[in-house]
Amino acid sequence: MKPVTTSLAVLAIAALLSAQAQAQPSGQQKSRGNAPALPRSSAPPAHAQRHRDTPPVTRDRTPPTYRTGVRPPNLEQRRREADPKTYRHNYQSAQRYRWNTYVRPQGWYSHRWIYGDILPTLFWTRTYWISDFWLFNLRIPPLGYVWVRYGDDALLVNTTTGEILQVVYSVYY
Repeated sequence: MKPVTTSLAVLAIAALLSAQAQAQPSGQQKSRGNAPALPRSSAPPAHAQRHRDTPPVTRDRTPPTYRTGVRPPNLEQRRREADPKTYRHNYQSAQRYRWNTYVRPQGWYSHRWIYGDILPTLFWTRTYWISDFWLFNLRIPPLGYVWVRYGDDALLVNTTTGEILQVVYSVYY
């Protein structure tokens, strides 16, 4: 056979096989030998199952109980009255703020925290505290909790255990 004829024959076979594959019904897998075709599973792959229990992220639509940008009056009294049970959420910040550059400790990589996680003690030291939380539209932390900056996010952390009570994503840029 001539090279041109061989090339055309190969192209014709490839086109024929491609057309057969496209004609296959989308609800079934291609059969293997004498085995019947199996219906395709609509379940997500096994590796996707492990994140199924991750709480959803919502926009924080609850306004703070103080004027943003102004230190709340009676702060200590309000901290004593704050109920930690009302904080268990992951939120996307309604507004982003430009602030100092975040410097992660050497050897640490970015991680997406969720409430219930335990933050390593290295990150809940005063170096990372957000002591002026009212400037960033963050809720008043209950007694025993402090807002901690982790990258672009703000984490509400128990100062005794390191447990994360609330996460507000994308507060900073």
